[in-house]
Amino acid sequence: MKISSILLMTLATGALMAQEAPKLDGRVQVFAELYRPAQIVVAQNPNNIDDQPTRQTGVGFRFMGELAAHPGFYYELGGMFDGSSNFSLNQPGVLNLTQLKVTDSYWSLGAAYMGQFGNVTLGGHLEGRGEYLRIQGQAVVNGNTVSVSQGTTYLRPWVRGSADYTFTSIGRDSHPYLGVEGSYAITRTSQTAPPDFTNMDNRTLDALAPRASAAIYAGIRF
Repeated sequence: MKISSILLMTLATGALMAQEAPKLDGRVQVFAELYRPAQIVVAQNPNNIDDQPTRQTGVGFRFMGELAAHPGFYYELGGMFDGSSNFSLNQPGVLNLTQLKVTDSYWSLGAAYMGQFGNVTLGGHLEGRGEYLRIQGQAVVNGNTVSVSQGTTYLRPWVRGSADYTFTSIGRDSHPYLGVEGSYAITRTSQTAPPDFTNMDNRTLDALAPRASAAIYAGIRF
């Protein structure tokens, strides 16, 4: 599912909720997420040679709607647009990966419980993320330049904790808020062998997926 489709669904759901259940808490937020792809073995010569892309920042959005039958419980829908960075390894004449870029984006669907403490809200979240991982660019292996362009989709569960503060209303039913959150991937994939850069296997690409992230966010409650 494309993130643009999720955005349209989010806006439509928000409009319906505002019309049909004005007393329920609805939230629309944008976030900036900081994370780093995992370290993998990129070669053996004869010992393992490891490398890891540098930190990435992705911008995304999220809609949360309170369940009428279960106050304090929410459903969530969102996604993050592309964040990317390059590997850093450069061993002249052996292996140069500095022109090899890793890009990550995802859509998410989940549930949460949000506790109110005055203007402060603390939340626990469980979500499934469909992560789209791509690796593109050129790798120089033993003096030979190899073009790389592959991608895979990785579906896995994440847990997230959040804390935010709601400010004075900007309208009769609208309230801005700011918050911070941390996320952790419940599952991960282990690499089984150094990659063949001419045809990277999906297991190696999955092993690159980030394992934790931190974010700041801002939004409107209505």
